[in-house]
Amino acid sequence: MTTKGSFENDFDDYSPTNLTPLLNENRDGISEKFQAKLQNYKTAKFAFLITKLEKELFCDGTVYTGSTGLALYYLMLGLGNHDSLQDNLQKALDYLDLDKLKGRRISFLCGDAGPLAIATVISHKLGTRRPNYLPDYRELSVRLLNLGSLLNDSPDELLYGKAGYLYSLLFVNKYVHGRNVISDDHIEKVASLILKSGKEFSQHTKSESPLLWQWHDKVYLGAAHGMAGILYILLQARAYIKSHDIRGFVRPTIDWLMKQQFPSGNFPSSLHSSSGDRLVQWCHGAPGFIPLCILAYQVFEEERYLKIAIQCGDLIWQRGLCAKGYSLCHGVSGNAYAFLQLYQVLKKPVYLHRAGCFMEWCAVERQGTELHRPDRPASLFEGLLGRIYLVEDIINPQTALFPGLCL
Repeated sequence: MTTKGSFENDFDDYSPTNLTPLLNENRDGISEKFQAKLQNYKTAKFAFLITKLEKELFCDGTVYTGSTGLALYYLMLGLGNHDSLQDNLQKALDYLDLDKLKGRRISFLCGDAGPLAIATVISHKLGTRRPNYLPDYRELSVRLLNLGSLLNDSPDELLYGKAGYLYSLLFVNKYVHGRNVISDDHIEKVASLILKSGKEFSQHTKSESPLLWQWHDKVYLGAAHGMAGILYILLQARAYIKSHDIRGFVRPTIDWLMKQQFPSGNFPSSLHSSSGDRLVQWCHGAPGFIPLCILAYQVFEEERYLKIAIQCGDLIWQRGLCAKGYSLCHGVSGNAYAFLQLYQVLKKPVYLHRAGCFMEWCAVERQGTELHRPDRPASLFEGLLGRIYLVEDIINPQTALFPGLCL
């Protein structure tokens, strides 16, 4: 049964007095039985992905819908296990095609910056084992920096715009240690341009929010195209932003954004949205706000941000079994990450249990629970690879990172 775009949640919520088969005895990880089930699921689905869906996987070279999503999967798998690092880096190279980059889009998820950032990290980590056809990491980083020529003609949001480019720069800096391949000046410039755009549009519209951004003539509020995603990336880049901009613009904009919350705990997809309190998915709605609220709590040390994140989590538990399907972008896998993010900061087993229930929903694939077949059924953000990615993260919940968003 569906209501407002989601299935009714019939899972039992966590109870301290009842053992849940999804968690181990200490309730700080998933149980051996559930892990074995997920490993079997992953093995079967991965074999299906790289055989039956291989052509589909190479529909384009992006992280979001194409082969670089699988390259990112192998890279993150290797970074999480030093013993398998070199092997996974070599596998990742099979899904990178830098020759087809068109130099038109700037972001990590849907543009050239993602493949270049991932290739830069792989090239650096391979060191002397780097194959001749893969450029040196310094050469790749220059190509990434040169994408900065597209900044003035790019939107500000995460999926296609400057925030996605900023994430790419931060990604390289995180995993290429101490090499300064991305200069502080370049990161500061990108962050400054995002802030400048937000200030100008806010002034133009006479908004109460000190910063405001639009995409396709709408003020989107969520993670993929809107305010939550941009602000979260800016907060992750706060070391490169002047403190008065954080205090006078970023933080009060976050506070303005929090005031847009519905009584249910959800958020509108856009300012003055006609769709109302309907969408509960990463790209539009409460799931995409949880990382921002948690980071705001950690940076500004105010409990109210964490309380909003908890409200979002309760709403996702009630209405997060999306009828659209299992995807990271607009489905149940993406919503499961909201629980993993809450678990990381609160350490409460209820959130790990809830993430496990949503993972179970995705793995069982009950008939009729995916009402919209994904356009790209193999892909990281719309298709099967997203669920496989989630399996790895739910087995290692403390280190789980939503791809293309969290560092």
